[in-house]
Amino acid sequence: MKPVLDHKKLQGLRAVLGQEKCDAALNRFRDELGTCLSAIEAGTPERAESAHRLAGVAGLLGFDDLEDHSRQFLAAVHQSDGDIASSTDALVQAAHRVEAELAQRALSNRGPVS
Repeated sequence: MKPVLDHKKLQGLRAVLGQEKCDAALNRFRDELGTCLSAIEAGTPERAESAHRLAGVAGLLGFDDLEDHSRQFLAAVHQSDGDIASSTDALVQAAHRVEAELAQRALSNRGPVS
């Protein structure tokens, strides 16, 4: 399993965007993560769109494990013989690890993610 967060990738993004914009992006992602996760867990028609959004933003911010599981979920949804249940479980677990990482960082007064 990959680490929850690629710190170097996030640091690179901070260097480009600056601290304030990067923190704002992380806060928006935290909110969007909950919304997308709800759609995926509920099996709504928007679940593929939600996984697509998660994959893109998670990868940009350094949450590579979540990006990978989101892409695997998308592949399962689009294949007639895809194992959607297993892919959903793996994606949900990866999302919960990201939520825990974000919460831990916020509680330790280091901002959303450092």
